[in-house]
Amino acid sequence: MADKLPATQGVRFLKQSGVSFEGHPYKYLGPGSVAKDAAAALGVPEHMVYKTLVFLCGGQPVLAVVDAAHRVSLKKLTALSGNSATECPPKDAERFTGYQVGGISPFGTKRVMPVYLDESALALPKIYINGGAKGFLVSLSPADVVKAVKAVVGDISTV
Repeated sequence: MADKLPATQGVRFLKQSGVSFEGHPYKYLGPGSVAKDAAAALGVPEHMVYKTLVFLCGGQPVLAVVDAAHRVSLKKLTALSGNSATECPPKDAERFTGYQVGGISPFGTKRVMPVYLDESALALPKIYINGGAKGFLVSLSPADVVKAVKAVVGDISTV
């Protein structure tokens, strides 16, 4: 299986970090509800598929990771990060991460930045998260996500 994985920076990062994961390609349907589409395509519940979004906190880029059924709460992200959170324009998100919107992964980003993971992930045995390409997720334990990217865990989601 490992030799059939896309050669993304996210996959390289996970392998170099010694993190155990599985790859899951799916048919990318385009922008919009990417994480929800991925959940449907893979036949897994939306609460197990996590999306990676770029925000600016105090003017600096950060990654916020929440499940497909929720959005990031700017108020909660501001409280957790200690800096005012605003949305990051897609063009800047791509520049900061090295990934295209729709394929942003918290693993192997071009610029190392803080990662904020919604605490709901820790209640699950594994989560699905982008592996660094449109139409490709990886599944792994939430504890491995936290360890690999030194994620700060907290309540950052809203309906």
